[in-house]
Amino acid sequence: MKKLVAVSIAALLIFTGCITVNVPLGGGDSSPSFQWFLRWDPPIEHGNLIFSNVLRIKDFDASGSYQLSGMVVRYNDGSISESSSDRWVTRPGAMLSEMFSRDLQATGNYPAIFRTAVSVDNILTVEGYLREFGATQVDSTTWIAVLDIDVTLLASRGNEILFQQNYRYEKSMPSTGFKVLAEEMSVIGALWSEAVMTDIAGVLLPRR
Repeated sequence: MKKLVAVSIAALLIFTGCITVNVPLGGGDSSPSFQWFLRWDPPIEHGNLIFSNVLRIKDFDASGSYQLSGMVVRYNDGSISESSSDRWVTRPGAMLSEMFSRDLQATGNYPAIFRTAVSVDNILTVEGYLREFGATQVDSTTWIAVLDIDVTLLASRGNEILFQQNYRYEKSMPSTGFKVLAEEMSVIGALWSEAVMTDIAGVLLPRR
């Protein structure tokens, strides 16, 4: 019975994309903290398109407001607020690069996908710079989920840029709140991942 309850709780956490933990926040007393993570299905394998290049996905860098794990809301006066109780499970740049690495591996298009430095011939490196990742307040009842990121593909020696593109997505949220923000960021994260994979494949396809 206990095992069944544990499995049910685990399934609920996966479904909602949230982990609740007790951590000290500020004053020293322990209070609930909600940790959210991005969640979308991996792509279907496309093994009919095989490239010879190995890819390394580095942890993406981020602008100052998005280097930490606190969930961020940008208000219409330009000010930024970081939540102390609702946080991403890890830094947004690391979280996005991890999900992107998983998606690339799921396609079956590459011999290997690495997250750390390796001594492999013909390896290309994907880097990213996160400009914005969170909610923008339109008014007291309206938030927009925003993902704004630059992605760069570097040649094996790192001294040649094969591809560089800015990706910006904005999506109106059905209501305000960090649970909804996590859900909407997962939606646009999936769109972003698919777009970058398509663009990188387009660069690597033989030219006629």
